[in-house]
Amino acid sequence: MNSADSEKIHMLMLQSWFIKVNNWQNADLVILNTCSVRQKWEDKVIWLLSEIKKYNKNIITAITWCMVRKTWIAAKYLNDYKRDKNKSKKITLISSSDEIFNNDDKLFPRLKTLDIVFRIEDLKYFPLILSHIYKENIWKDYAFADYLKQKQLRENKSQWIIIIQSWCDNYCTYCIVPYTRWSEKSRNINEIVSEAKELVNDWVKEIMLVWQNVNSFWKQWVDKKFWNEEKGKWNDWLWKSPFRELLEELNKIDWLDRIRFTSSNPHDMTQDILDAHFDLPKMCNYLHFALQSWSNEMLRKMNRRHKYEDFRKMVKYLRSRDPLFSISTDIIVWFSWETEEIFEMTKKAFEECEFDFTYNARYSVRKWTIAAKIYPDDISDETKAKRWHILNDMLLESIQKRNTLMLWRVEQILVSWEKDWKLIWRTRNFKEVRFNKVEWINIWDYCDVKIEEIDKYVLNWSIVKKMK
Repeated sequence: MNSADSEKIHMLMLQSWFIKVNNWQNADLVILNTCSVRQKWEDKVIWLLSEIKKYNKNIITAITWCMVRKTWIAAKYLNDYKRDKNKSKKITLISSSDEIFNNDDKLFPRLKTLDIVFRIEDLKYFPLILSHIYKENIWKDYAFADYLKQKQLRENKSQWIIIIQSWCDNYCTYCIVPYTRWSEKSRNINEIVSEAKELVNDWVKEIMLVWQNVNSFWKQWVDKKFWNEEKGKWNDWLWKSPFRELLEELNKIDWLDRIRFTSSNPHDMTQDILDAHFDLPKMCNYLHFALQSWSNEMLRKMNRRHKYEDFRKMVKYLRSRDPLFSISTDIIVWFSWETEEIFEMTKKAFEECEFDFTYNARYSVRKWTIAAKIYPDDISDETKAKRWHILNDMLLESIQKRNTLMLWRVEQILVSWEKDWKLIWRTRNFKEVRFNKVEWINIWDYCDVKIEEIDKYVLNWSIVKKMK
C-alpha cells in the first residue's frame, strides 16, 4: 500500500516539474511516506528529519500517511494567515484549499524539523502547499480529486499494485490505522478492471490487489442482509461475494498472467475466495491472512473476530487442495497479559500450520488505540526479545521444511527485478527465486527454472528454458 501511494506521489511530483533523485542529500524536497504500526518506525522518521535538517536546513521536509492526522503547513510559512481554531477538533479531510493554512497537526509542536504534513487522501492539495512555500505557481489539477482515482507512476514494469479500497473499519484494539484513516471505501469494480486492462496493454503481466482487508470489498454497496455490520463479516457463504466477482472479471483479461491480493482477515473470509485460488487459472496459490495469536482469549482482547480453529480449518482446506499452497501470516505474541502458556500455544500454531512466512512483531503500544487505554504493556523488552527470537528460529525451520517440498521441481517464474547481479522474482506460490544474471534473460521474461538448493529463506535455481 505504501509502495502504491509512493507511486501516486511520484506521478504528481513529475507533473509539478520535480525530478526524483537517488538520495535525500541531493534533494530540495524530501517526502516521508510513513507507517505508524510500530513505535520504532515513527522514531526512525523523527530521527531522519533531524538528520536532514542538520545536513541542510533549506531542504523542505514533508510527512504523509499514517503519522499524519491532518493536511497542514508549518506556522513559519503562514505569516499572512490566521489560524481557525474551530477546525482543529477532530480528524477530518479538508473541505477546501483554504484549510491547509491552519497548522494544527500535533506533529508541528514536536518537530521543528518539519515543514509540511498531508494526508494521502489530500494529495491533490500538495502542489498548492508547495506553491505557497516556493512563492511560485506549481502545477495543480483537481480533476482527479478522488484519491483512489489518482494515477500512479509505474516503476516495476512487469508487476503492478492496484489499490481497491481505502481505510479500515475493523478497530483491532492494538491498531492505529482506523484512527489515521476514514471509514472503509471501495472502488467501483468496472473502474478497477478498466485500470487492469490498461496496464496489460502496457505489458504488465502480474497485478496485486491491495488494502487492509480485501475480503470486505464493496461491503458498503451491498444489501445489508449480506453484510453484517455489527459482526464485521458476511452473513453466509452461499452466494458470490463482491471480491470473488472482481477476481472473476480480472481473470477474463487476455494476456494477464498472474493475480495476487493482500491482505485478508480470517473472520470475513468466504469460501468462494478460498476456492478462487483453484477455480481461476490466473490466481496464484498464495494467501496472506493474519492469525496474530493461537489463543482465542488473546484474539478476543485484540478484537480479532476469528478463532484459531477457524484459521486452522482454512489452512487445512487450502493445503488439501494443493500441498504446495503458500501461507503467510502476522503474529503478535507479546500482547498484554500474554502468559508463558499462551506463548506456548502460539508456538504450537507454528508447528500445526507450517507457515511459509510470518511477520513476527514485538507488541508496540500505540497512542489513541483501545489497547493503550485498557491493557497494560506489562511484558518486559527482554521477554519480548526472547520470544521474538524463538519464533524467528521456528519460522526458519518451517520455511526450510516447506521449501524442501520444492526441491528438484521445475517452476515458471516471471523475472521482475535485478539486485547484486542476480535476477529475482517469485514462483506462483510466492517463493523467492534468485539466480545469476545472464545476457539472454531480461526483466519481464518468463523462465522455467529448477530448484537445486535451499539457502535459508530463498531458493537457488538453474534455468531450464526461457519462455517467449
